[in-house]
Amino acid sequence: MHLIAGDRGTVSAAQFTAAGGYLMYLNATPKQSTETLLNWPGFRIEHLKKENAASARLLAVSRGVRFLGGTGTCVVDDYVTKIKSNHYTELACFVRGQTGASVIVAAAPTARWPSASAVLMRAVAAYQVR
Repeated sequence: MHLIAGDRGTVSAAQFTAAGGYLMYLNATPKQSTETLLNWPGFRIEHLKKENAASARLLAVSRGVRFLGGTGTCVVDDYVTKIKSNHYTELACFVRGQTGASVIVAAAPTARWPSASAVLMRAVAAYQVR
C-alpha cells in the first residue's frame, strides 16, 4: 500500500489495480461529528448513505475493542457506491484515546474482502491512539 492524498488532517493509504481501481484502502480521520462509542454502528451506516453509498448494510458490531492507547467500537459493513455501483466491505472503528477520538477505516472490494481482510485487520489492530 502507498500513501495517497486525502482530506486535511487525515492519513490514507491504498493499493490499486493496474486499471486504477481500489484493491485495499486504509484511512485514519480525527473525530469530526457526533460519533461516539455507543452510537457508532448507526452513525457509520448513516454517514455512508449521506456521503457516497446508494445502500449500506451493517454486518457485525464489536464493542470494547482494545487498541494501543484506547478503546473502540468497530463495525463490519458493506455498501454499494452511488457512482459506478462499486461494492465494498469495510471494517470501520471509532476509537477513543486518553486525549481524543478518531476513526480508522479499512476497506476492499467485496469480491476481494476474503483475501484482503487479514492484511487490513492487522493494520487496524496496530492502530495507536492518544
